[in-house]
Amino acid sequence: MADCRPIDLNTWPRAAHYRRFTEESPCAVTMTDDIDVTALREVCRARNLSFYLSVLWTVSAVVNAREEFRLTEVDAPELPAPVPAVWDAVHPAHNVFHEDTETYTGTFTLFSPDPEEFMERAAEDVERAKRLRIPSVPTPPNVFEASCVPWRHFTHAGALTDAPSLAPLVVWGGFREVPEIGKRPRLLMPLSVTVSHAAADGFHLARFLNDAEALCAELAGRLERRTL
Repeated sequence: MADCRPIDLNTWPRAAHYRRFTEESPCAVTMTDDIDVTALREVCRARNLSFYLSVLWTVSAVVNAREEFRLTEVDAPELPAPVPAVWDAVHPAHNVFHEDTETYTGTFTLFSPDPEEFMERAAEDVERAKRLRIPSVPTPPNVFEASCVPWRHFTHAGALTDAPSLAPLVVWGGFREVPEIGKRPRLLMPLSVTVSHAAADGFHLARFLNDAEALCAELAGRLERRTL
């Protein structure tokens, strides 16, 4: 069951910003930058693990670690107006590409803080979606959008809408190699996060990218130590 906690606007430090960017000037904020995924890519190749699912877990863990990326709105008869709330947990809604038709099927995976449990679960969801030819499967309300664009290394990604979502859109793309004298090239991957300005500012987006890069390295070490 999806559970969320209403936020008390009288004590929430972000209340004024939330009202401004939902009532007066609705807009989104977005940030894209390269993160170093060298270690994670290498261990995934050595252990025959899915790099895509590793990144999917990483961004899901970062989203779930921060309240600003788990916001929603709730409404009830006893409330004068919808109020912001925080989901206890959110799950990635992600796409499975069909090469033969150049379309995709959207699916979702229940988040787990255990990366190996999550990746096993996500692999099953991906295989199931591969057999479908529908735009998407039904999803719960507490999801965020996660998407991979592996065909290009990009410098910006996002979505323009009239009503920016309180749930983040996270997109990552293809690698680029950065040569280093006397060392193996570093692999840099573009990672983008977009969310309603009511939920977050540039500070929060920068922290998201920093957290994701650090967690990629941490996950690489965990997978490296895993018993085959």
